[in-house]
Amino acid sequence: MVLIGPDCVEREIRCTASPVKTAGNALSGAVLVFQDVTQSRAMQRALAHSANHDELTGLPNRAAFDRALNAAIAGAAGGQHQHCLLYIDLDRFKRVNDTAGHAAGDALLQKVAQTIRGSCRQNDMAARIGGDEFAVLLLDCPASGGKQIADKMVRAIGTLPFDWTGQAYQIGASIGITTVAAKPASPLGFMGEADAACYAAKAKGRGAAVLFGEI
Repeated sequence: MVLIGPDCVEREIRCTASPVKTAGNALSGAVLVFQDVTQSRAMQRALAHSANHDELTGLPNRAAFDRALNAAIAGAAGGQHQHCLLYIDLDRFKRVNDTAGHAAGDALLQKVAQTIRGSCRQNDMAARIGGDEFAVLLLDCPASGGKQIADKMVRAIGTLPFDWTGQAYQIGASIGITTVAAKPASPLGFMGEADAACYAAKAKGRGAAVLFGEI
């Protein structure tokens, strides 16, 4: 339970109740013990968050994304739902790291993460799955809708302003798209299909979004 003190501060409380009986085993009362577990509960939540989220960007990490993708695949098995998977690889990001340093790269990744999250719908899941690689799971989204959202992300990242110590940098993004249905269209699996489509986007000159079914 949560109790609110006279100072209006909320405290998480664990409560136990023990019966008090007479010598004849008749119930005569009870002892209630209240323990303030606010700090321990906060630590538990922090540990759970760190286990499932990327420390730099605050987005879900690869493990959390894989669980969500597996759940989406299971949900699509009945044929009633279709989802989209986006694989995002940044263009020209290495130049920022090499010339401005890792602190600049980290700051840029945080801005990119915000941009990707802002381009998604409320129930979609965006995750950081590698150094400059991100993935997005678009729930109940057809391929056409996934392409629209991916194109929006390409434009947003391509116009993302980023200055570091007076130097302006411009990056881009290549995005591969595949649909998540009952079974993948190829032996690559869904992540492999999205990765292959991303590679095709880079081969087209970068700064593009490509559907796996069109390569």
